[in-house]
Amino acid sequence: AIHAVKPFFGLGVNSAFEDIAELDRSLDSQTRRRALSQFSERRGKEAKAIVEVSRAFDRPGTLGFLSFVLPIILDSVFGR
Repeated sequence: AIHAVKPFFGLGVNSAFEDIAELDRSLDSQTRRRALSQFSERRGKEAKAIVEVSRAFDRPGTLGFLSFVLPIILDSVFGR
């Protein structure tokens, strides 16, 4: 599976691990065609959500900068 996400916050790697686990479960007792269909059914909505979250960080200008940097700053201050 391929998810076009930014490298921030490890979204791509975590999603890839979840994809691998789900694909393995889907391939256990199915034909390849059915396994891939089942995999897409199970992971499709989450994959779409992850891509949408990633794209939300691409806002142009000051709003985009603040929507990306401000949560990082706040987390570093209050997340301790």
